[in-house]
Amino acid sequence: MNSDFLSLIKESEALNSDVFSLIRLLLLSSIASVGADGVTYRELKAALRVSDGALFTNLKSLEKTGYVISEEITLEGKKLQSYKITQEGLIAWERIRNWLKKFVECGGKNNESG
Repeated sequence: MNSDFLSLIKESEALNSDVFSLIRLLLLSSIASVGADGVTYRELKAALRVSDGALFTNLKSLEKTGYVISEEITLEGKKLQSYKITQEGLIAWERIRNWLKKFVECGGKNNESG
């Protein structure tokens, strides 16, 4: 087996497996990309086009891990939930993103040689 792939498997042990679902990865990516301003629940729902149940459940999971925080804000006279990524979340997202890049590159190398 390719040594790059084996080292990737070993490296994956340091990643938080609770985050490895497509919607959670998309949420981390989306929330990280907006920075300190945060993003509202409504904006996330529109961007990701997921059900309320799926969005709510996955946001709560990311809050439980400490990767995301929520706060109530008032926008145009309406109370909305806003989500921001924490420092811990940013570190985890960078680690996951870098691992995913390596994983994709490793797969590309295997496909080219076979």
